[in-house]
Amino acid sequence: MTLYEYYIVFPDGEEQEIYNPISVGKLLDMNGNPLPDRLPSNMMLVYQVVAKRTSEDRGIVKTFYILEQLDANELLDFV
Repeated sequence: MTLYEYYIVFPDGEEQEIYNPISVGKLLDMNGNPLPDRLPSNMMLVYQVVAKRTSEDRGIVKTFYILEQLDANELLDFV
């Protein structure tokens, strides 16, 4: 039996477990929830998945999604 675990890694190195896989390039809020492609405002705390790393160890597959915080100017493309 293989267990799959998913984590997001914030820019400061803090890890948070999430329960579903996500794709690289996806926008997330500060709680790790996916955001829609069109944001209501550029004045939000938003992270983008920029990389994915997977490790396997004795029946556990851990996937880490590396996040980068976007600033207000970068978010203008998504409003």
